[in-house]
Amino acid sequence: MTEYDYVIAGAGSAGCVLANRLTEDPAIRVLILEAGPRDLNPFIHMPAGVYKVWKDARINWNYTSAPQTELAGRPIPVPRGRVLGGSSSINSMVYLRGHPLDYDRWASDFNLPDWDYAHCLPYFRRSERSERGADPWHGDQGPLGVSIGRSPNVLYDAFVGAGPQSGFGGSTDLNGFTPEGLGRYDSTKWNGRRCSAAVAYLHPAARRPNLTIETGAMVQRVDIAGNRASGLTYRKGGQTIQVHAAREVILCGGSINSPQMLMLSGIGPEDELRAHGIPLRAHLPGVGQNLQDHVDLMLQWHCTKPVTLARLANPLAKLAAGAEWLVKRTGPVASNIWEAGGLIRTNTDVPSPNIQFHFGPVAVDYIGDKIQLKQGFQLHVSQLRQTSRGRLRLVSADPGTAPVIAFDFLTTDHDRREMVEGVKAARHIIDQPAFAPFRGAAIYPDANVRTDAQIMDYVRTVSETEFHPSCTCRMGQDAMAVTGPDLKVHGIENLRVVDASVMPAVISANLNATVMMIAEKAADMILGRAPLAPSRPRFAFDA
Repeated sequence: MTEYDYVIAGAGSAGCVLANRLTEDPAIRVLILEAGPRDLNPFIHMPAGVYKVWKDARINWNYTSAPQTELAGRPIPVPRGRVLGGSSSINSMVYLRGHPLDYDRWASDFNLPDWDYAHCLPYFRRSERSERGADPWHGDQGPLGVSIGRSPNVLYDAFVGAGPQSGFGGSTDLNGFTPEGLGRYDSTKWNGRRCSAAVAYLHPAARRPNLTIETGAMVQRVDIAGNRASGLTYRKGGQTIQVHAAREVILCGGSINSPQMLMLSGIGPEDELRAHGIPLRAHLPGVGQNLQDHVDLMLQWHCTKPVTLARLANPLAKLAAGAEWLVKRTGPVASNIWEAGGLIRTNTDVPSPNIQFHFGPVAVDYIGDKIQLKQGFQLHVSQLRQTSRGRLRLVSADPGTAPVIAFDFLTTDHDRREMVEGVKAARHIIDQPAFAPFRGAAIYPDANVRTDAQIMDYVRTVSETEFHPSCTCRMGQDAMAVTGPDLKVHGIENLRVVDASVMPAVISANLNATVMMIAEKAADMILGRAPLAPSRPRFAFDA
């Protein structure tokens, strides 16, 4: 048995941040375990290469949900990164923090005063190296390279221009003063390359002698002595290995793997653990509960002018684009495609945006594992704050068996109504004068889908997850909370969870930026450092 001060399970977004911050002190020894390989696949680092990696079984858990009753009984793909950098190595690189009111609701609704936006913003700023430079909302000295979307495609301009025309408004910085409206997204890219959590945090720390990185290491369980986490057992290369944690075990496996690991270690709902013959260590009924995600669907239109990325279907054009990226780190390969989008309110009852858009200047079909580019453009519609709740369940006590992922999407009238509103809002945007030079006939859904009932049928037929599972080990101080505000697991000493699973409620945006913020904040907690001073600049929505 080998001893470290901290043992981290999972080298995803949170694990990479912690590995870096904890080893800044040369006296602290850290081991980080990752089930997948190193991030050597060259397509990981090409922004437009996302479609070569996001389903690659060599670097992706490729989970599948349980059949979704309200989605025509379909199981839904649930890709999750299984590689250094985790999902930040296979995602679409959108850097969006969510609305400030999301965090204020964490503080008020879940008794988490240290997690309001004023306490979180300094950690967003600490992590960020923004092209925008330093200001009250952004940092320019952090490890994470964040770029402004600048690809010169007229369809992006049309989408942004349709914001004021549609009445939904526009924003030049959705992470800044105006966190609502349509605009260009920031992205985790730097100098034309993906800036994953591994690139930003883990690679620079890998040279430190007090950090050990083990890939191909499948965690089996948290080892517990009495009511204290003493280490981890993992398998690598056919061997079972135990490591001891002198200070803490930290789970950073994400919203699927962290609750699964807790339950396999005897921490979770007593009846479920006993049903699988797992000895109970701590009865925490909230483990695996409260599963939330963003329901997502796509709409497509033909484009009447040859301005889309469909030209890249031509092998010579694709070769030229690849050569430009290799030489200059510019061109279509340097784009993460979803460079524009927005956050809007579809009704007057919501206090902040309830629908998100991702816009791409090409229409995409999937034929098996192949991608077909069409002369069109595509708009994704995502519901941001669902009232439906799912859960994660064990299938067996075998760590190699995937759990049941039961999202239970669209099981409330509220969620179904908002998705219909979202489709109508998307059509309203594309109907604006800004799109007149480019708008052809609708592809999905076609123009005959008009009534609420017809739209809802379309929603059920095509909706999937936006790949933002969260909230399955939520923090709080009530009976269903799994961790406290300090992210320590209730009832077990020296054990924390640091990843998207600790969110008490899903934020109204892509999750990656928030996960890294959570880990930055957790690092100060773990090391006993004074937290950064709270900061709350003015926003456009403030009275």
